[in-house]
Amino acid sequence: MAKTGYLPTLDGWRAIAILAVLLDHATEYSSLRQHPRVIASTHTGPNGVSLFFAISGFLICSRLLEECRVFGRISLRGFYIRRACRILPPAIFYLLVIAMLSLLGIIVVTQSEWWSSLLFFRNYLPTSSIGRGWGGYTIHYWSLAVEEHFYLLWPAVLLFLGKRRAAWFALGLSVAIAAWRAWDLHYHWFDRLVPGLLFGTRTDVRLDALLLGCLAALILQEDSIRSAFSRGFKPWIWLVCAGAYIAIQVMYLLHRARTYSIIESILLPLLVVGTVYRPQTWVGWLLETRPLKWIGRLSYSLYLWQQLFSVPTGGSWIVVLQRFPVNIALIFFCAWISYRFVERPFIRWGHRLAPPPTEGRDDLGSAAKSLEAAAN
Repeated sequence: MAKTGYLPTLDGWRAIAILAVLLDHATEYSSLRQHPRVIASTHTGPNGVSLFFAISGFLICSRLLEECRVFGRISLRGFYIRRACRILPPAIFYLLVIAMLSLLGIIVVTQSEWWSSLLFFRNYLPTSSIGRGWGGYTIHYWSLAVEEHFYLLWPAVLLFLGKRRAAWFALGLSVAIAAWRAWDLHYHWFDRLVPGLLFGTRTDVRLDALLLGCLAALILQEDSIRSAFSRGFKPWIWLVCAGAYIAIQVMYLLHRARTYSIIESILLPLLVVGTVYRPQTWVGWLLETRPLKWIGRLSYSLYLWQQLFSVPTGGSWIVVLQRFPVNIALIFFCAWISYRFVERPFIRWGHRLAPPPTEGRDDLGSAAKSLEAAAN
């Protein structure tokens, strides 16, 4: 596989992840609420976010390893410039829009939840600190906070520990987090310390979902190991892993409880890399279809904007825009606007300020070439 920075099937996986989130929120606030069993079976938002984490951990680590291979070093400055240009502008744009809507009295967004979202500690903001409303228009920023905490940790770990020690660090910390998660789920120590936090949104109980994606990238960095994996990870093995993941979700459904086991955090990167390095299978073909790739490229903006149109607001005219199918159309429209005029231009700017080792996606690489030509 050519080392262009673009990993096949990842856009398709992003599409699956965001569609899982949209399915969850579209049904949670609909008339289907009268049917608890149906709502339970469509509670796929946590699966979508977990998949995003697996993709992010694997991709970020792969790109850092690629930078080390091409340039002989990892530039923290370059990494944070590109990440800032990738993550911050769309996130801030959304926050500015909902702040304006709140000031106009159309929706309720409190200062505490707004600032915690902007500063990426929304996943540690107790519900008691929100005050009015319940924080629905910013609650999804918990996952952005987890990712930002990961970005602060992982590049430095990889830079200072080196690849071999970083792999052991990722494995050891993942096991420690799994043990802590099980202990805290049983004894509720953190909840007594800081009441009102959602258990599954805290960085200290979810970071293994990203770290095990990093571990997969570190293990598969060697050409010989990657080739052996591509030959040995047969389609039937992929199906067994997919079946095991589905079985865990069925178990959660039957017990009406979700604990985010470390087995899930292992299976998801396996499912992802199983298609990245064997894209010629029917699953890889499906993930590389044009509609899924298009949705995948919009996935970040879709994730940001879906919350505005998924949470019904009583006593406000905006509730008309939060009804199916109008809300779905508006989510995609706002996401496209955000991607076209905010997200993609700033990604290109970040690539110009801190050129990545390889071009990446075709829609970004061609722009990078144009910018470089214009600069010269």
